[in-house]
Amino acid sequence: MSVFRAMVPALKDRAILAGWIVGLALAGALAWALTFSFRMNVMMEATNRALAASGDPRRLSEPLPRDAQGRELLGGWYALADSDSVFFVFAVLRGGSLAPHGAEVSPDGRALSVVPLGVYARQAAQGIPDTHMRVYERRVEAAHARRAGK
Repeated sequence: MSVFRAMVPALKDRAILAGWIVGLALAGALAWALTFSFRMNVMMEATNRALAASGDPRRLSEPLPRDAQGRELLGGWYALADSDSVFFVFAVLRGGSLAPHGAEVSPDGRALSVVPLGVYARQAAQGIPDTHMRVYERRVEAAHARRAGK
């Protein structure tokens, strides 16, 4: 009986710690889910600024609806202004850092171009071989096919 009484405080402490960890994880997941529109709009504005700074005439008009986004964790789909194409903003891991890139995808699902978004992304893109960029293009095309339900 005395062994059980000695274990109770340790079990209580562990249960309280586990409860805090689970509570923080749930709070983070809830915050992530509820800020979807805000995060997509912030990323759209930053992408439009990066496109304008690089002299690219394309502009994103609005994020696609949440159910059309797909399951890409580090990216988002947007409608292009004055175009039938869509634009996928995603991150490329280069040198231990994430470099933002965007890809215009035609209505038939072909990636037209992958563009670096920002100074660091342009520097990182110079070190990426063309074969790797083609792999990213194919991944974007596959993500578009999954998103479109093909």
